[in-house]
Amino acid sequence: MIRYAVGGIIKSDDTILLVKKGKVMDTENPMEVRPEWDFPKGGVKRDDLDIQEALFRELDEETGTREFRVIGKLGTIEFEFPAAMKEKLGFERQVTHMFLLEFLGERAQLQPKTEEISEVEFVKIDQMDEQLNLVETKNFFQNNLGVIKSGVFLR
Repeated sequence: MIRYAVGGIIKSDDTILLVKKGKVMDTENPMEVRPEWDFPKGGVKRDDLDIQEALFRELDEETGTREFRVIGKLGTIEFEFPAAMKEKLGFERQVTHMFLLEFLGERAQLQPKTEEISEVEFVKIDQMDEQLNLVETKNFFQNNLGVIKSGVFLR
């Protein structure tokens, strides 16, 4: 089975918002994972009205705010879950619809509302390779770097 998710690459000047994830909450009991920096993202739920509602719900949970403006849709990040997570989650793979957003709020208001996130931080665009560990996420970022920097969509 495929888990559908949404996520955001959030710009503020020459920085990108990252969250440090150390738990997976979509299991009966929260599952601890090795903490890694990632883009705010998470699963689409049945009661989400649409994909944008799911996106803003996830952003609010992981960053503590909905003060964002959608610039455009970037594409999808797809990956297969490790065996232990497949069993716990009940999904074999994930397809995450990624959006480029602009942060409109105050940085002081960034406080995660979920225990899966331990930190929220803006990172300079040219330091993203050092922060991102997940191969699919890092490749997606690099493949979309021109659009991310310019904010211009030619689709």
